[in-house]
Amino acid sequence: MIKTVHAPRFTFDPVHGAPAGAKSAWEEAGCLILEGFVPETTCDALIEAADRLSRDLVDAADGHAFDAVDNQHAGEDYFLSSGDVMRAFMEEKVEGVDRVRAVNKLGHAMHDLDPDFEAFSHQEQLTRLTQQLGLGKPLLLQSMLIFKHARVGGEVTMHQDSTFIYSEPESCIGFWFALQDATTENGAMYALPGWHKGPLEKRFFRTGEGHGTDFEAIDQADWPLDEAVPLEAPKGSLVMLHGRLPHRSSANSSDQSRYAYTLHTIDASANYPSDNWLRRRADLPLRTFGEQMPTTI
Repeated sequence: MIKTVHAPRFTFDPVHGAPAGAKSAWEEAGCLILEGFVPETTCDALIEAADRLSRDLVDAADGHAFDAVDNQHAGEDYFLSSGDVMRAFMEEKVEGVDRVRAVNKLGHAMHDLDPDFEAFSHQEQLTRLTQQLGLGKPLLLQSMLIFKHARVGGEVTMHQDSTFIYSEPESCIGFWFALQDATTENGAMYALPGWHKGPLEKRFFRTGEGHGTDFEAIDQADWPLDEAVPLEAPKGSLVMLHGRLPHRSSANSSDQSRYAYTLHTIDASANYPSDNWLRRRADLPLRTFGEQMPTTI
């Protein structure tokens, strides 16, 4: 019988890295909140970079919404071909706001293609943290900037990241950075700590010749949704998420935006099936934290 446990929270020490007890807490809960991981000035710089990209990419995003409830975007080529580029995705059914404030997210290769996001994604602290937690050799597969603008940001229903970032064996880890305070009022995540020990409910994959998508049911997931706990995170926090951890976030009905930057990794030793939705071109190889882009392939 799986039990919901508390969400472990620590203050990150930039000198010594992961606090004592962080590794065992991560393994028990499948999530980890590390406050103070990123300086606030660094958060501000990445917010500026995100706003810059929004302005640059919003025109091309016209008519392309990201639907985190019903996944209506899942069959669009605009989405399926975004694994090795940078694109903006719009909120669903938003009217009467500036178009840039109607951007839901950016994805999915800022960590490779934008200098500001690349530098942030390869900071030394991430290399040391993954070593201290015994996480093998994580390869950076996907990056997203999720905005949740004030009174605009939409809901994300309960899901497991391994559904969308699948490998054999499963190895997905999410690194979620709070660039602004994430509270229960402005759309903080909720999760079921401990339930990463349960089964993977389903898998998202490409069908036919790769132009369509579907979900494969894998196992029955009887999640106790009423036990979900908030993962409130002050600005500068890193929230780590196991690929099987069920988590969600509410719509932002407050007057405060909730910017967050997310990296998803898979382990270098795992197989990445060819029918996964996210594909990358050969001249953009996956890299681990701190690894430089090769000059030749």
